Amino acid sequence: MKEVTTDEFRSAMSSNQLDVMIYAKGQPLAVILGVSELFQPPYDNYFNLRAGMLWGEYIDTDGASGVKPPEYAYELMADINLFQAAIAGSDESNEIGARMVQNIVDSMLFIGTVKAVAPIYHNNDLKNFTEFKTQSYAYYRTYPYRASQWWLDE
Repeated sequence: MKEVTTDEFRSAMSSNQLDVMIYAKGQPLAVILGVSELFQPPYDNYFNLRAGMLWGEYIDTDGASGVKPPEYAYELMADINLFQAAIAGSDESNEIGARMVQNIVDSMLFIGTVKAVAPIYHNNDLKNFTEFKTQSYAYYRTYPYRASQWWLDE
């Protein structure tokens, strides 16, 4: 294991020089419903963990270069399109989502670990504060809860 700077990591990742990577990965449902890159090679953007760089190259060049992805990668790409087109929370959406999860688990594309809960603390004098239903880096933790509209009561 070797800790490196983010610039060094992104450069090595982009040039497909890494065998194994460790990185936090995950998005809230609202993001997944609008952004499909997490489920299409190379499975994210430059600023996050990307795996399957040569698969992404193959898809981007219509097979002119890179390496053809396995069938499960194509199934995942088709399923994210179906998932985003379905009504969130519907039986259809839930079925497709479960199939996507099973695909990722079976293919071992990403190996999940337990992520510790990140508690949210606040003082009872803080007004207009609502209970968080999610906390995510994608939302910069507090954004959906409009921290700019909180105030302290004396």
